[in-house]
Amino acid sequence: MPSVFLSHSAKDKAFTRNLALRLTEAGVRVWLDEAEINIGDSLLAKISTAIESADFIAVVISHNSVQSSWVQSELQMAMTRELADKKVRVLPIVIEPCELPMFLRDKLYADFSKPDDFDAPFARLLRALNIERPLTELKPPTQVRPPARKPIQRAKPAELHEFVDIEIQGVDKDRTYNPDPQKALFNVYFTLSVYPPQEWAEIFDAERRFPRHTMWRKAWVEGNCIVVYCVPDEVKKYHLRDIKEDVISSNAKYRDYLRRRDMQRAHEAQKQVAQKNALDNALDDLDL
Repeated sequence: MPSVFLSHSAKDKAFTRNLALRLTEAGVRVWLDEAEINIGDSLLAKISTAIESADFIAVVISHNSVQSSWVQSELQMAMTRELADKKVRVLPIVIEPCELPMFLRDKLYADFSKPDDFDAPFARLLRALNIERPLTELKPPTQVRPPARKPIQRAKPAELHEFVDIEIQGVDKDRTYNPDPQKALFNVYFTLSVYPPQEWAEIFDAERRFPRHTMWRKAWVEGNCIVVYCVPDEVKKYHLRDIKEDVISSNAKYRDYLRRRDMQRAHEAQKQVAQKNALDNALDDLDL
């Protein structure tokens, strides 16, 4: 069976994990970074080796991925290999309407942009992988999946006086699932009091970048939730405390961001007023 390297933005994890599961169920060997890369591994070396050894490179295209430097680097390595091998290796997978990178525009792509239509483009993707299976024979997911993918609507940056600290409100048990039945790790969803602004989510990601203990697990913002990839039994002992600390720190740093943004706005406003006054004074002194 063929092997596939899935290139994607971290912000498109929900779709990519579901696609990886469906491909695995169809017999495809899937390379996904979170399953293959361990702490201490060289990211560039691991990814380069995976791209060189994979039969196909499937690139998940979205507004997130076309702006991702990692995805662009992976895509350039994949296209270089395709040109060298003179075989079709790169398979675009579009999950939302967006402008394709220039060197993919002449390629047919699998269109997954309609949330209610997964099976038809998935069948076409299997055919591109040289797996001929009728649509009616496709194996359905073995896990209860989260609701169909919807665009994440994050709040715009608040005004400093309007911002209320974001809090963890509970665990969404209905959305929590095991993305890989061969492992004991689950995506555990913690609901937040609001949809956090993009800037807040980026601050949270930075807080999670460096492990603070040996039981550290991946965590990220997805919609109005924080998702922790962990063993459920670890949540109470380790991860709930960690993400509470990171939410508190993210709130404080987001307030500081808003404060600095307001100071910058005030400075720009003063600058514009000074420029207008200087212009008015220069024109008022004209001897006409």
